[in-house]
Amino acid sequence: MGGIVSSPSTMQTSKTYCDDGTPRDVNIAASEAPPEMRRPLSFEQKLWEKFKKEPLVPIGCVATAYFLASGIKSFQNQDPRRAQKMMRLRVGAQFATLGMFMYYIGVDRINFEVAPQYQRARKARQQEEAGRGEN
Repeated sequence: MGGIVSSPSTMQTSKTYCDDGTPRDVNIAASEAPPEMRRPLSFEQKLWEKFKKEPLVPIGCVATAYFLASGIKSFQNQDPRRAQKMMRLRVGAQFATLGMFMYYIGVDRINFEVAPQYQRARKARQQEEAGRGEN
């Protein structure tokens, strides 16, 4: 079993015994320092980092909110044509925002499988049946 024996006169070196019993001198002062601690980011800093990384998603959210508010105001002013137009633009802005979000996260990282275990079992069963049909 490994263990550490240190001499009382100096704490700079210690003798380590490996599992096979061979001694090994270790210089404690030369060992690596612990990694530098990172300060946690505040909410505003996290939000700003996200905005810099994915700028089109917040712009799409603001556009969606604008079209929604404008459409609701048009409903209040009893202007059905403008209200309908704003609601259609809102849906378009929502679609564009969702599209940008999917672009940023990457469509290839999204799992589109429905019931993946069932699909894998079904595929294995079909391959097994095809293997029996050939024999």
